[in-house]
Amino acid sequence: MGNQTPKTIYTDQCQTMANAIKDIFPQTCHRLCLWHISLNAARNIGSYLGIPEFTKMFNKCLYGYESESEFQSSWDGLLETFDVADNDWLKKLYTLREKFCAAFSLDSFSARIQSSQRSESTNNVFHHISAAKMRLIEFVHHYDRQVEDTHSS
Repeated sequence: MGNQTPKTIYTDQCQTMANAIKDIFPQTCHRLCLWHISLNAARNIGSYLGIPEFTKMFNKCLYGYESESEFQSSWDGLLETFDVADNDWLKKLYTLREKFCAAFSLDSFSARIQSSQRSESTNNVFHHISAAKMRLIEFVHHYDRQVEDTHSS
């Protein structure tokens, strides 16, 4: 990278990685990948994600605010409306809000990138379909379908 440090690094919620970025690249903005947060949400608050209004409010907290006060108001509303203030995963996520909510990093240019989603979702698609017993032609057909679906999205 021409002996220059990155402006922003996106990671999952790995604390070891967060510590390394802070030590090695202290001037770099460390952000959390929203794709990973969504995966972790499915594991940690999956039963609530089955409630459409909860999902709408939660996703708005992840993707929808450009001011800290809007985020805070919505987050508080989510906790109160669904009585989830004691949920440990949501508590932990809230402590990391500066790393995932765009409103807290307006001083750091990111071209509105919010995740490493393209590479992660591609890896996920092929991880699930590639099997040792899959014939090459089956893999190619599946690959073609995935490319077509991605382009039509």
